[in-house]
Amino acid sequence: MYEEYWGLKEQAFGLTPDPRFLYRSQGHEDVLTMLHHAVTRNKGAAVLWGDVGLGKTTISRTLIQGLPADHYSVVLIVNPILTPTQIVQEILHQIGVETTIKNRQALIQLLHESLLAEHAAGRHVVLMIDEAHLVRSTATLEELRLLLNWQMNDQFLISLVLIGQNELRPKLAKAPALESRLAIKCALSPLSAIETGEMVLHRMRVAGYSAENSPFTPDAVFQLHKASKGYPRIITTLADQALIFGMAHKAQHIDGFMMHDTWRQFSGEAA
Repeated sequence: MYEEYWGLKEQAFGLTPDPRFLYRSQGHEDVLTMLHHAVTRNKGAAVLWGDVGLGKTTISRTLIQGLPADHYSVVLIVNPILTPTQIVQEILHQIGVETTIKNRQALIQLLHESLLAEHAAGRHVVLMIDEAHLVRSTATLEELRLLLNWQMNDQFLISLVLIGQNELRPKLAKAPALESRLAIKCALSPLSAIETGEMVLHRMRVAGYSAENSPFTPDAVFQLHKASKGYPRIITTLADQALIFGMAHKAQHIDGFMMHDTWRQFSGEAA
């Protein structure tokens, strides 16, 4: 809608978790490095938590993208409201093993054999559970822990990566056997004001913006950071709306007043 007006080739502020648009703040870079280390060095299990809107899902997709498909079989579960048996069935399905088996013990045996086959083929299975805070029962967490018992010499046959909101922390505390197996624990924090401006310009550059200076003035970035509190999802939403607002007013840049007005409209405040 506003792409041509602002010199873009595509939408700069979509809400889909596209790794191309991930702004790698120092915090995001640290988290990616730790999770990548956990998987590629076969550490067993890792967890990432943080508030909603900080970029956890985009981090997960970026991590997946960085794993060579010929060496890793990634199982991504985005709806973890599953029973322990259903999780085993989903793992099997995503690594290409179809079965009509219903018996839990037989499924577990089939999964073990399948993980051994993946290992023999030179592929490591990575089980990534997004929205892990939605896991309903401690029994499901215990099932996940049991998967870590399968090892080949000094290597785990499967890596587990849990990604969720802060509610995941007390749930893990109720599953101490799993929590003690977490080799990596990391968290995301909101962006600073400087990082907010860098994130906006980064996304516009990816979308094709070629002008030297950002269309968002320093005052606009200040207002954007103040309104969003440094949460990337809110930054993205407000920046998108500001560009539409600026185009409607035939503005050459987004200043602090326009950014403030954008926030007032978005939040429903009276004029």
